[in-house]
Formats: sequence, structure tokens, C-alpha cells
Amino acid sequence: MLFTGNDNSLDVFLDENEDTNLHLALNYSKDLISIHNKNGIFTYVSPSTTSMLGYSQHELHKTSLFTFCHPIDKEKLKKRFEQYAQSGDERIRFRFRRKEGDYIWLEMNCSSINNGQQMICISRDITEQMTTEEEILETQEKYRLLVEFSKDTIGMMTEKGVWTYINDEGKKLLGFTSSNEIVGTSLYDYISPSDHTVLRNFLNAKQSINFEKNLTRSDGDMRKVEIQLIPTVFKNRKIFQIIIKDITGQKKTEEQLQNAEKLSIVGQLAASIAHEIRNPLTAIKGFAQFLTEDKSSHYGEVILNELERIEGIVNDLLVLAKPESNNLQQVNLINVVKSVVVLLNSEALISNITIDVKHDQSELIISCEIDKIKQVIINVLKNSIEAMPEGGQIIVSVKKDRNFALIRVQDEGVGIPEERLSKIGEPFFSTKEKGTGLGLMICNRIIKNHGGNLHIKSKENEGTTLIILLPLYEK
Repeated sequence: MLFTGNDNSLDVFLDENEDTNLHLALNYSKDLISIHNKNGIFTYVSPSTTSMLGYSQHELHKTSLFTFCHPIDKEKLKKRFEQYAQSGDERIRFRFRRKEGDYIWLEMNCSSINNGQQMICISRDITEQMTTEEEILETQEKYRLLVEFSKDTIGMMTEKGVWTYINDEGKKLLGFTSSNEIVGTSLYDYISPSDHTVLRNFLNAKQSINFEKNLTRSDGDMRKVEIQLIPTVFKNRKIFQIIIKDITGQKKTEEQLQNAEKLSIVGQLAASIAHEIRNPLTAIKGFAQFLTEDKSSHYGEVILNELERIEGIVNDLLVLAKPESNNLQQVNLINVVKSVVVLLNSEALISNITIDVKHDQSELIISCEIDKIKQVIINVLKNSIEAMPEGGQIIVSVKKDRNFALIRVQDEGVGIPEERLSKIGEPFFSTKEKGTGLGLMICNRIIKNHGGNLHIKSKENEGTTLIILLPLYEK
């Protein structure tokens, strides 16, 4: 088939039957067939130009293809036309202005003819395809931005749990400086070995699933996380999309709310118990006073002393129900600590324990209920003594820390396991066999009521350090 691009028509030197078939093909072709010289001038255009572009064949004859090209695509199209004559078959996409003024996307395939003097081109409308591609790219970009700037960890991993991608939030969660340090590692590397079987079952299930686990960062810090696994296919490969949400803060808040609820219940219970005990105590105390009038018997005095101890216990319970501090007085905390140590020294010596008091100044004045503060120090020292069955040394340091008085009680006892340390101070939780868990909770409430704080640090088989901060008195 020979195309000779004359200015007026497409001359085809064929027999009559072939000529007829060719014209039928040109007339009914949905694609646009055109011939151009090296400058892009139309020398022939098929009838489909009317339906596709809105122009008649006559309107496009001897006009330049570049005239109708979108300004942004014009230079690119000119360069490609220059290359057509040298390299032969080429394909290019560009926007063409229709007669109505709008632009459509054309995909043009060209071949050089007549020794590179002319180009025969077949163009088809790909506007719908380009729109779809743009929508896909736009969606991909939105998803990329969503993943990259998400506050949750989002990534992909193999069916075996090996990371192939993780966003920037993931590197923060796991404690790395670069996401590349995580890719190639396994999710198993960041959870406890005791949870490996459970994770393996989740991965083998190959279905969407949510679960909570403890996750260990690269620096050893533990985080509570919620993990969502979503099975999917990426590049013809079955993978998991994984979303990890850090719920450590949320869990702490929930625990605090639960603890507050427990404290509320304990407070109500304490008030009720104290009320019920006080009524019979009043009667017993009254009759016991009559016994004291009998000078020959000491039973009355013993009974009264024991009743006073019971009253003290009742008052301790009322600390939970009535936390307000009353009867405040200014005292030297160092003297208070020394007096408590003197009181407990005999008990400590029996257990082969020495209590040393250290302070770098002679006076630290605080405003407090002195009996309550003594109660706290007694409780703390008794706990240390009971934690040292083999004997040892307790060091009590008292010093100024900015606007606070700081008491540090350090023992050499059995310590507290890490998993139980966070629960110390909760009602009804105790490390002692017959403990109620109320002692340290009452201490903490007393210190809080005085505007202070109580902290515990402990290592199993190494000892425990308890720190009390109380605000210094300001005149």
C-alpha cells in the first residue's frame, strides 16, 4: 500500500476492490487517521474527525496540528515529530482542542512515509482513560499523604510477619531514627516470646483481626498497642496491611479511673465501718472509765489504752473518707523523722537492721498534721523492715529539693517485681501474704492531702527506694 501525500487528497495506487475496501475502512474507522508533513500540517484527515473533534475534513486541511495542541503539550509534540522522521514508529499523548473549545486527550501512533517527508498517524480518544488514571493517581496521593501523616503506625508486612514498609510514625513508635532500620525485621522481634504463638495463629488465619499486645521498643521501653491486621494483595503477592495504635496513655487513664472508683468505694466503706465501730466504742469507753475508779485494778487503764489504739485505727480509715487536712502546724521535718526512727530502732535491731538518718541542714519547716506525717513515716519504715528478713541497713535521707522537703527511704530488701510495681498503692493489692493494700494507699492519700507526692522505685532482690516530697512552709 503506497500513500503519496498530495496537498489535496490521499492517493492510493490500488486495484478497484482494494481501493473500495480502504475507503470503507477510512469512512467507518472510529480512530482518526491523518497524514502530516514534517511541520505538522494536515495533508489528509479521515472522516472520523467530525465525530471525534467536531471539525470537517476541509476545516483541518492545510492547518497545523500544533495549532490545536494544548500550550503545555506543544513543545513536547514538536520534538517528538522531529524524532519521528529518524526513529520511525512513535507514540505520544497530548491534548487536542475540539471545535467546541474543550480539550480531549489523544494517543497518537505515527510512522514515517515518503523517506521521512511525511508522517501517517492514527489517533484515538483516551480522555476517559486519562481521567481514570488521574483519579487513580489522585487517590494514591491522598492515600500516601494519609499514610505518611497518620498519627497511627501504618505498614505492610509479609505473611510471615516481616516488615516491607512502615510510615514515619512507625519509626517513632519503635524507637528508630529511620524506617529503613525496621524494614526486613519481623513483628515477632518487638513482642514477648510468650506471645509468638498467638501472633502466629493470627497471621495464619489470614483474615482481618484486631488484638492488643505489649510492644517493646528498640530502647526497651514497653508500649501497650492495638494491632489491626488486614490481608490484601500487592503486586500479585499476598501481604498484610498493619495498623498499630499506641494506647498506652489510654490504658493508663482507664487504670486511673478504675483506681479512682476503687478509692471512692473504699472511702464509703471506711466511713461506714468507722461509724459502726465508733458507736459501740463510745459505750465501752464509758463503762471502762468506771473501772479506772477502782485503784486496786489496772484492767480499766489497759482497756482504755487499747480503746485509744482502736480509735486511732478508726481515724486512719476516716482519712480515706475525709481526706481534708486539719489542725495544721509548723514543724521541723528532720525532728519528726528522727523521733520516728528512735521509736522503731528497737524493732529494727531485733531484726538485725540499722536505720541511719542523714541530713545536710538542721531545719526543714513544713506545715502538716504531725500525727499523719508520723503515720506515713512509720508505715514506710515498717515496710522496709519487713522486706529485710536477713537484716541489713536502711538509709533515711532528708534534704531540701527546690521548694520541697524530700525524704528518701532506701532499704536492701527483697524488692518488688516490675510487673507488680505499677499496682503498688492500689486498694486491696499487697505484696504481703496477709496485707490489705490499704497501708500505702492511706500514706499516699495523706501525702497528697498535704500537697506532696510519693514515688517508689524498686528492683527485685536489690531493694526499694521510696521518695516523699512535701512542700516547705512559706511564711
